[in-house]
Amino acid sequence: MYYRPTGSVAADVIPFRRADIFQLFYLRDFRDIEKCGEGTPWYLLETKDFIDFTEKGEVISRGGEQDQDLYIFTGSVFEEDGMGYIFYTGHNPHFPEKGKNQEVIMMAESKDFQRWAKVKDFSLSAPDCFEPHDFRDPFVFINEETGEYNMLLAARVNYGPSRRRGCTAVAVSRDLISWEVKEEPFYNPRQYFTHECPDLFRMGDWWYLVFSEFTDKCETHYRMAKTLEGPWLTPEYDTFDNRNFYAAKTVSDGKDRYIIGWNPTNIGDEDFAETQWGGNIIIHKIVQEEDGQLYVEVPDTIKKAYDTPLRYREGYTMGTVLKYQNSWRIGRQDGFSSLDLGELETNCRLSFDVTFQKGIKNFYLFLNSDKDNEAAYYVGIEPVMNRMTFDRWPRKRNDYPFMLELERKAEILPDVKYHVDVIKDGPVLEVYFAGKYAMSARMNDFREGTFGFADSFGEAVIENLEYMTLGK
Repeated sequence: MYYRPTGSVAADVIPFRRADIFQLFYLRDFRDIEKCGEGTPWYLLETKDFIDFTEKGEVISRGGEQDQDLYIFTGSVFEEDGMGYIFYTGHNPHFPEKGKNQEVIMMAESKDFQRWAKVKDFSLSAPDCFEPHDFRDPFVFINEETGEYNMLLAARVNYGPSRRRGCTAVAVSRDLISWEVKEEPFYNPRQYFTHECPDLFRMGDWWYLVFSEFTDKCETHYRMAKTLEGPWLTPEYDTFDNRNFYAAKTVSDGKDRYIIGWNPTNIGDEDFAETQWGGNIIIHKIVQEEDGQLYVEVPDTIKKAYDTPLRYREGYTMGTVLKYQNSWRIGRQDGFSSLDLGELETNCRLSFDVTFQKGIKNFYLFLNSDKDNEAAYYVGIEPVMNRMTFDRWPRKRNDYPFMLELERKAEILPDVKYHVDVIKDGPVLEVYFAGKYAMSARMNDFREGTFGFADSFGEAVIENLEYMTLGK
């Protein structure tokens, strides 16, 4: 379900919509310099529904060690009069020691959006007002107010504390060839090391600026404004997911808008090991609230693909568990309760409604558990803290309340029925709560086991459980 190229990983995705096809250009990392050589090319996936993917192969090849674009890093796809233009980052980590810029903006062209040719005489470097080695991820659009082409860039001003120099720069052009980088950044909150993978779109009365940062929690953020001049407002829930969804960019089919990033692998495919650059491609559907704030939910096509019911069985219980028709009331005021529902499939979707009674501290969905819940993964929904968490037991360090940084804020009220969708695709886990909040995680060490529900110090009611797998 969540695409990963064979023998490698997918990193930043550059989505583009053409006719009725989603073209997902992506950075492919082979992770084996000795065997596959150094550098990162662009590859292309095509899909109509985010279910069935067609791998179209390499579309922009990496250069050699002496070339600026040894690594073809993130950019954007732009179409005008039937002609395709890709603006991308040429990155060479060997260049700074030679007195050359590490990153330069480069360009490729295509008539059919399949075969792309590099424009060899095109190059855009950082001017003196920005640092020379962090100047990347161009996003090109037409500014309808000025009639000019605009290019947003991940850049760093050359003054102030190092970890607060990140900004979104802007360049302007009238012909897509000659660009002027403005000295004044497009957005400069002095908050992050850099604003990677900028993306911009309009929905209703609001403009949205999307970027990713690795200063604080390695997350994709957004800002909102009524005009391109700002002011850019920071909403209460300014992220789409947690740190396991990064470098996300958006695309629209004319009706719905989707945001696409990647769920990272861990070194050695081990829990608690450091996360790596790249992994599996993840797609969320963007939802706009009346006040303009954005949330995400599972795309309709992905949810509907899991249309084959699986059987579950009520097994081992602990504490207080009461069954009434198709619902369970779980919990006690003074401790822990749990209900085991049998073996969990490798690829499946769990959907249910849950209502929390006032005063409950923690609610859990446990996954890939052994018979005693001594070894298991836990999706935590914590009304007392207004957050979602991902955890596993046994922990590497017991003084951590959950797996490092795998949390996200969420508004959780008592006596409100919330819907939950959980999609498990091998080690990849995607959790959607209340049709608003997404949380990505990875389950590396425990590959099989049972699933069920648990809570502590309070009661929860679970209803309308669906346990489904992919149709034939």
